[in-house]
Amino acid sequence: MELGMKIEKIINGKLVDPDMEMEEFEQLLSEIIKSNNSEYIRALYLAFDDRFELPEYGENLLYTVEHSRIIFGDEKGFEILIEMLPNAQQWAEWIHARILNEEIGRKIYAALVSNADPNLQKLVINIMNQLKEESPSHYDSTAEVLSIIEARTGELL
Repeated sequence: MELGMKIEKIINGKLVDPDMEMEEFEQLLSEIIKSNNSEYIRALYLAFDDRFELPEYGENLLYTVEHSRIIFGDEKGFEILIEMLPNAQQWAEWIHARILNEEIGRKIYAALVSNADPNLQKLVINIMNQLKEESPSHYDSTAEVLSIIEARTGELL
């Protein structure tokens, strides 16, 4: 089966075929990364959905998507991430926790969020505040992200 068709199957079903072995799934993700095709990576982001079954497969999918930032650059990777957020809010907290651990990444991300649709900005702000509330000492970098968004949008957060 062609690579594009395999990706389409994942996206349309919002799940991984339960009969697909983890090794086969990891091989598919490896093929996608090797293809250097940003549309395939964008398509993988579309597979993230709160209905996504088999969380261990979702985690591998997330690692692949994160790796795409190395290939395509942080800005392009984060732009695709922002598009995915409304459909995958359960994954969003985990993704944002990882972003907060990267000094350069979080600055680039905050700048992109500042230019995003106001509804997406609110979603990200809510996620950041939720993380900060859950563990203030662990997520003290949320203040940096929120201040960048506030400075660029002129909105008081």
